[in-house]
Amino acid sequence: MRTSVGADRTIKAQLNKIVLIPSITFLALFAVLSGGALTQAISLRLAAGDSRSGLHAYYAVAELQKERRLAAEHLGAPSEESLRALDRQTAITDSAVREVESRREGLRGRGRGDGAAVDTARDFLSALDDREHLREHVAEGSTTVADTVAGYAEIIKPGIRAYNALGRLLDDGPAATASADAADLMQAQENLTLADALLSGAAGKEMLTPGQQGRVGGITEHARQRIEALGPALHGNTARLHADLVDSAHWAKLHELARDVAKHDLEDGPPPGLGQWRSVADDTSADLAALADSQANNVIYATDAASAEMFTLALAGGIIVLFASTVAYGVASKSAAWLTHRLARLRAETLELSREELPRLVRRLENGEQVDPDAELRQLDHGTDEVGQVADAFNIAQRTAVAAAVKQAEVRDGANRVFLGIAHRNQSLVQRQLQVLDRVEREAEDPDLLEDLFQLDHLATRGRRNAENLIILGGQQPGRRWRAPIPLVDILRGAISETEEYARVKLRVVPDLSLPGSVVADVLHLLAELVENATAFSPPHTKVYIHGETVAKGLVVEVEDRGLGMREQGLVEANRRLIEAPEFDVMALNQDARLGLFVVARLANKHGIHVELRPSPYGGTRAIVLIPAVLVSRGGPPATTRPQAELNAGVGAPDLLSERKPAGGGQANGAPAAELADAGDRGPWNNGGSASTGGTAPKAGSADRDGLPKRSPGSSLCPRSGAAASAPEQGSDRPRLPKRQRQANLAPQLRDAATQECTGDAASEREKRPDEVRQMFSAFQTGTQRGRDNEDSLDRGPSERSGDASSAGGAAGAVPRVEKAGGERVPGTFSDGGNGFRAERADDRDMNSPGPLPGAPACTTGVRDGHAGQAAGEREGESE
Repeated sequence: MRTSVGADRTIKAQLNKIVLIPSITFLALFAVLSGGALTQAISLRLAAGDSRSGLHAYYAVAELQKERRLAAEHLGAPSEESLRALDRQTAITDSAVREVESRREGLRGRGRGDGAAVDTARDFLSALDDREHLREHVAEGSTTVADTVAGYAEIIKPGIRAYNALGRLLDDGPAATASADAADLMQAQENLTLADALLSGAAGKEMLTPGQQGRVGGITEHARQRIEALGPALHGNTARLHADLVDSAHWAKLHELARDVAKHDLEDGPPPGLGQWRSVADDTSADLAALADSQANNVIYATDAASAEMFTLALAGGIIVLFASTVAYGVASKSAAWLTHRLARLRAETLELSREELPRLVRRLENGEQVDPDAELRQLDHGTDEVGQVADAFNIAQRTAVAAAVKQAEVRDGANRVFLGIAHRNQSLVQRQLQVLDRVEREAEDPDLLEDLFQLDHLATRGRRNAENLIILGGQQPGRRWRAPIPLVDILRGAISETEEYARVKLRVVPDLSLPGSVVADVLHLLAELVENATAFSPPHTKVYIHGETVAKGLVVEVEDRGLGMREQGLVEANRRLIEAPEFDVMALNQDARLGLFVVARLANKHGIHVELRPSPYGGTRAIVLIPAVLVSRGGPPATTRPQAELNAGVGAPDLLSERKPAGGGQANGAPAAELADAGDRGPWNNGGSASTGGTAPKAGSADRDGLPKRSPGSSLCPRSGAAASAPEQGSDRPRLPKRQRQANLAPQLRDAATQECTGDAASEREKRPDEVRQMFSAFQTGTQRGRDNEDSLDRGPSERSGDASSAGGAAGAVPRVEKAGGERVPGTFSDGGNGFRAERADDRDMNSPGPLPGAPACTTGVRDGHAGQAAGEREGESE
């Protein structure tokens, strides 16, 4: 019992009791007022349906008129062609008659009115059954044209009367008037088609009776008068069709021919205008049929409009009643309105807080903003009664939720700071480790030891990239950066060199493009992650291919492996993460430890780069990187070389910064390519030593801001003696590498005159003349070209090379090379007879060698091809 009593005392139940009585009263009023309007609207809607049945009756009449004319033509001039035309029209007529028979209930007016519509409909349907007898007589040729025309007229007239009877049942005045006008048009059309049938039958036999002659003239004139009199009563499109008809040339010609036929003396033969009658009658019949059809449709439109108007009136009455009911409801529920209003306001404010303000506050906390919950949160104030107590309870829940969010944000921020601290510490340790490795690499001579040192150097480089991953995920920028544009080929080779299995990576065709220095570090890091992923998830015996090409939207770089690929679901999920760049969460590592995916997505989103993974036709995965055109520029500084003007001037490229400077500020293994270019200038004709074996190291104060030594303009052009070239450096416990002497191995008669004329005065310190500089670089180019042509010399052992050098008179000592176990030469060692490094032009570089970026080393003694140069040169950069 307590439950039922409590239910009766609910707010909803009380409001229902208050509103029940006035609602019933106004509903009864609504039924009385709108009942009459609804009844009339329904009657008009039924009348509109009956008018559609009448329209189909008119269609059947029109087809019967066409059949009558064809039957008269066939009787006048029987032929197989006329009989086939009559059969085709008979089929069309039967289809129209079947439609009328299916609507016989509407044709009868559904029993409304005085029964006239029922009688006319019955007569019409009965007359339709007689058409088969007429058709049989026509087919047998056992009847005359006059009898056939009269027989069809007895079928058509009941149809017109049935349509007229339906129009008189309409309750709407405009609709009833339109129906009467439509019936007049149908009757006029019947007169003209009757005359047409008579003349069509007479034209075939070329004979016309006086009775037919007078009838044609009379019915044609009567039709003309009736049609022209209907003009003012028609509206809209129907009026336009009527004007087109009565103003047309064929309408005037038709009546002119009819008058000529009526006045013609039959003793003089057939009327002369019968030959023109057919074409004129066809045009007039088509226009008249369109006019009658338009007016019949106007009847339907008028009936529908009247029905809709009555429904509108009923609806308006209903709206008025409902409005009155609403007023009654407001008056009846005035005592409870204050309660429902307060509850509705409480609900709206609660939803606004929970859907908008609280989520916005939580997002600010997640973004690391400082938020004062007491100042930011809006408190709900609804008094001290029961509704106010509900609001206070929600305020308490709101404060608890925000406090939990603040706590969580603090914990997350603290974890992120610890995260970044560890990453920076690891980065610092890796940097120091790389510096130590660099120093040891410069001092080591054992090939096996160098190979292990290179492996450690490479692992340390990968460790640096992993530390950068953590810094990027923590929302900060790694230290490496460039200021000048960097060629794309150098960026790709740098990315390859940061992978463990760089030897498996093949670099294909790369366009001559550059990227701005501000994005080089991020693009290189992004590509290195993709290359690392490709090598890690493909068999060791397969290759990973990289190529780039320009497209309409920028630059595309593809990284394709020959692995097992990914499942379709995995590809979809990975591409979704790459596009949406999800926020990295430490807890995400428990579910998906693929940090590279987060890093690639973060870097791509930062610069507007599109990265997509697709299945490779070779079974692996293809990573497509689309770099926007705004980040790509044509050409740029030559890859791993400097402009010739800079070489001649002896200055470095201050914008192409190395990522780590050699220890002690001097030159060492792994020096930047720009330094090697200067070392090439100094070469055997420089007063200093080799760039790779202990030439006089410049002091820290004598280097430019990139640590690149300045070239002194007073270097001698004359080669030194073999003893001087091979003399050990002062203060060094190791022998220096031999220096190449220009034209030392040539026959005397082939030597340049400039070299033979070199004397003590020429060997003194003096400034080079332009022709001497030109000869110097010509000799340099000749020597490096000869070294490239003698590829077989690279495969000879140290003893053979020493013997060759000794046989040359000791002018140039043998250059040691580093070999792995088994006699395999380590890539990047000197060419025989070289001057301390292998000269490399931009168009002669091996595209598949993972070389360093500008500012990183090219090839030095004991340094791997490209990769060790990257390990020694692409370190933690200090470009600023």
